[in-house]
Amino acid sequence: MRKRKAVDHMHSMSCNEIREIENRCKVTTIYKHICILESKGYVKKGAKIERAFGYILTEKALDMLPKEEMEENKDE
Repeated sequence: MRKRKAVDHMHSMSCNEIREIENRCKVTTIYKHICILESKGYVKKGAKIERAFGYILTEKALDMLPKEEMEENKDE
């Protein structure tokens, strides 16, 4: 999600978009994991995408990412 810049309300990603990136899970599995991350404060709902909610990373999640990964993504 960080690579796709899903860190603000208008760049949120749906469960289906996340599933396409992961390329191995069902949408329901992604949704289950998103709900767990949301309850722990790492992900929150963003803009609605068609009929589904989009999700974004919170500051708490961004703080957990390695510094190198965050710097690489700034260059992209």
